Amino acid sequence: MKTFSKLRALSRYQQNKNFMTGTIGMFIVAFVSLILALLTNWILGLVWFVCLVTFFTIMLNGLILASQSNESYLEELTYRVKLGQQEAILEMPMGIILLGKGERIVWVNPYLQNLLMDQDLIGESLSEADGDLAFAVKNYENDKVNRFSWLERSFDIAYQEQLGVIYLLDVSENEALNRDLTDHRLVTGLVSVDNYEEVTEGMPDSETSKLRTYVTGQLTDWAKKYHLYVRRLSPVTYLLMGYQRDLAQAEDEKFSVVKMIREATAQQNSPLTLSMGIAYGEQDINSLVQLAQTNLDLALGRGGDQVVVKAEDLPARFYGGTTNPMEKRTRVRARVISQTIAELMDQSDQIFVVGHQRPDMDSVGSAMGLWRFSQTRDKKAFVVVNEGEIFSDIQSLLATVRADQMGEGNPGVDLGASIISEKEALDLATEKSLLILVDHAKEALDGAPDLLKDLKDRVVVIDHHRLAENGLPDKPMLTYIEPYASSTSELVTELLQYQNQKGASITGLEATAMLGGIQVDTKNFVLRTGSRTFDAASYLRANGADNELLQSFLKEKFSDFKARAELIHLAEIKNHSAIAVGDNDTVYQSVIAAQAADELLQVEGVKASFVLTKRDDGRVGISARSNGDFNVQTIMEDLGGGGHLSNAATQMSDVTTDEAADQLLQAITSQEAEEAE
Repeated sequence: MKTFSKLRALSRYQQNKNFMTGTIGMFIVAFVSLILALLTNWILGLVWFVCLVTFFTIMLNGLILASQSNESYLEELTYRVKLGQQEAILEMPMGIILLGKGERIVWVNPYLQNLLMDQDLIGESLSEADGDLAFAVKNYENDKVNRFSWLERSFDIAYQEQLGVIYLLDVSENEALNRDLTDHRLVTGLVSVDNYEEVTEGMPDSETSKLRTYVTGQLTDWAKKYHLYVRRLSPVTYLLMGYQRDLAQAEDEKFSVVKMIREATAQQNSPLTLSMGIAYGEQDINSLVQLAQTNLDLALGRGGDQVVVKAEDLPARFYGGTTNPMEKRTRVRARVISQTIAELMDQSDQIFVVGHQRPDMDSVGSAMGLWRFSQTRDKKAFVVVNEGEIFSDIQSLLATVRADQMGEGNPGVDLGASIISEKEALDLATEKSLLILVDHAKEALDGAPDLLKDLKDRVVVIDHHRLAENGLPDKPMLTYIEPYASSTSELVTELLQYQNQKGASITGLEATAMLGGIQVDTKNFVLRTGSRTFDAASYLRANGADNELLQSFLKEKFSDFKARAELIHLAEIKNHSAIAVGDNDTVYQSVIAAQAADELLQVEGVKASFVLTKRDDGRVGISARSNGDFNVQTIMEDLGGGGHLSNAATQMSDVTTDEAADQLLQAITSQEAEEAE
């Protein structure tokens, strides 16, 4: 047996080709030398033979000993590696679970058993052991981090399905460190008193000082409660700093200081509102402050009295904004904006005015007003309208405009010839052209998206809707958004009054279109009207606006009247909300749905109305209205849309009208729950 073992050890060398080649060469040389020695002298040959036998015997024994030593070393090393593996499995800080048939647990290593304490998992299925564990294993993806919580700890899971082995790496300490790091990341905010100048105008200095001291005191007390630092930069601006942990606590409480100051100052007949822009997630302090300013601008663009919290690459979170915005634009601001637009027009070779998709009277009326504005600057201008998407009122208006024009007209100079399609506008546009967007501030709603892409660096926005987070891809040259205005036509009317119209005065037809925009958006001067609204209407009437002509534009077809009545008939009232869900196979024009929502709001006990219909593009449209006591804007934003507190809408893809209604009810319920807290 011992001899066999030696031969087996030696055979390992025979498997090496280089060793065997050298050995054979040595044997050949020895054999040849032995023959030569015998031929020379047989005594010398005999001696040489003895020497060769002795040499090869010694060499063979040496090789056998070396081979046995190597084999012993390898066997010992193998044993130690296996022992180390066994000890590692038993002692390493990683949970290991072996699965048997039916995914039943057959073994857990001591580390995991220590965490389980007295709990015995042997023989149980994964779902019986822990539902989260079973879910993590079932949804395991090899190319990403699979993390879940179990036993009050965090684990990264790895799963070898073929072997039935689950590895659980405890990352609780890393999670705690990351959480602590996140909690202590810096946040920066800017706080603005929205209407301080308007409220304190004409107020004695002593009362102004008391009001300012009250606001500062309340804001400071609130900040101390959440370990935030606040410092007044000016009578209307404050700097806010803190950590993300403190911001989260303030968010849980929904920034109650905004509501508290609004209600307290209202009781003192000095109603002030606050807006905040808060930023987090940036490493650079300069970037953080810039983002805070952007968030504050967004809050103010949405009407103020609210808080916007946003990181650079994450969606914004909105708090407040549940009241109608107070009118705080001034004549001075309107005059400055008017002059700025005039200067931009003077620097351009031509102007294109674009409304939103499926334009209404306000969109087209305000566009005509800006076309007239450009004529006062002696600049060619064009109103871009997709006439394949217009309703009967706009069709009548455009037909009248063209009929009123003598002959074919001069494009850019005569209004009838200046109403063009997007394709024509793209052919005319140059690098020096100016694009003005009216009655919208979102790329998704733009009536000429390709033109917007071409002129993205030379854009002006004039709108009365609350600013949305996902508006335009690039920052406009000028933004004039006033959420408290009744309509864009009202804003354009004011801007037009600051221009010298000598030789290019507004016509009666243009005034009629702009008055129509105001009248339609205010529901005949019933909703969202202020003193400035009636001032603008008075100016338009003085310049030839014709109510009878306007009523002829607004007359509707009997089929439209019937369709609106059908939608109203489908309405049901739930918790002061009238909800009408149109048939999923019937297409309604969006203006019909909007009119139905307006009429449902007139029903006694109805605070909000929602009309859901199938659109001709396959999406489901929702028109939402309220009397001001219910915020329909936030509900529509939850569903991907936007608008005003009392007038909003959205479009939803890949859903039926009934599915959209279910999502709407969930959004309404969610908002009512938040308001009840």
